[in-house]
Amino acid sequence: MPTAGPSNAPLLRSGARAGSIIVWIGGPITAGGGAGSDADRMSTLASAQLGLTEKNYATVNAKVSDGLVTRCYAARDDTSYNHADVAYVVLAGGLEDPVSALQAVIYKSKDAVNQCHKAFPSARIVWAASPGSLAGMDDAKLADTSTVTAAILGQARATDSLAINLRTVLGVDTSLQAAGILPNAAGHERLAEAIVDAIRDDQGQPIDQPITPTRSYSSGLTDWASRQVEATRKREAEKREANRPTGTELGGVTQKLDELTQQQGVQQVLLEQQQDELDEHQQELEAQQQKLQSQQNQLTKHQSELESQQKSLKAAQDAIKQAQDQLKKIVGDQGDQVNNLQAVSNRLTQVTNDLQAATSRLQTIENTVNSNLRIRVTYIETWLEHNTEFHPWGG
Repeated sequence: MPTAGPSNAPLLRSGARAGSIIVWIGGPITAGGGAGSDADRMSTLASAQLGLTEKNYATVNAKVSDGLVTRCYAARDDTSYNHADVAYVVLAGGLEDPVSALQAVIYKSKDAVNQCHKAFPSARIVWAASPGSLAGMDDAKLADTSTVTAAILGQARATDSLAINLRTVLGVDTSLQAAGILPNAAGHERLAEAIVDAIRDDQGQPIDQPITPTRSYSSGLTDWASRQVEATRKREAEKREANRPTGTELGGVTQKLDELTQQQGVQQVLLEQQQDELDEHQQELEAQQQKLQSQQNQLTKHQSELESQQKSLKAAQDAIKQAQDQLKKIVGDQGDQVNNLQAVSNRLTQVTNDLQAATSRLQTIENTVNSNLRIRVTYIETWLEHNTEFHPWGG
């Protein structure tokens, strides 16, 4: 019988990813803000500890709610290396985002994972939520960062990404702070250690090489019986191990309860924001209603003024019509008067013509009478000249 031996095929740990490249996408801290040099930044330190080649696409102005997905596009469009060689994609950010942008944080953190899955389908997506320093923040700001972090982690778990809470790694320790949320070189080192530990824990323990019996069996029946006994013992051992409560299981339950509490806190903040938006919309609606009521009142006033103007216009139109009727009557009367005057004028003209004709006839008669009178006077004068003696009545 041949002797069974160990396989020569390489064995990866359960959560490990094949590949030699790790991609980093984030904001100012991932870009190395506060570290002093790229060699001391979180991403470079973690990449070296994991034995992977770093590809960093972080920018100082990128936030989860605005800019992170754009950096995912930049990584996607970089064709200078084989994307199949990418083992991990680390998304980092959160402290830069205000709680007022919580809805955008939720949507964009999920969208970033989806974009990275498309660009690097073989890679394990790691969500390193809220790296940075909390030193100098007041209670309200601390509560806001906790809510934003919980929202990011919730989306990371929902998309089956490795969720790492970096918010409390540096805490309020000023010795790890450079300025604001930016960590110094020691802070970057602490963050890198937390990321590396989480990734290695996600990879799991190395798979044990199976131990196979090397003895030879004398017969097939004995070999079969031995395998059956061994399989039975193995199943019983697995059952006992599965039924044994462990601290890991209890810790997992506690973690689930913490995650549920965090998500309830996120939902509570979202509900409060939605209520605030609803109140704001209600106020805007009331203001619009008041404005509409004012406009309606003005419209009613204008309608009343228009009705009054229409009445005034009607009265003016009636007055104009009455004046037109009167004018028409006056014009008609004046026309009659003109006709009468024209007739009188015609009669006067006729009389004048008649008088002129009579005058002409009288003038003719006068001329005739004068002519006859002169003739008679001449005759008388002539006769008197020849008849010096006067014998009245022929005597």
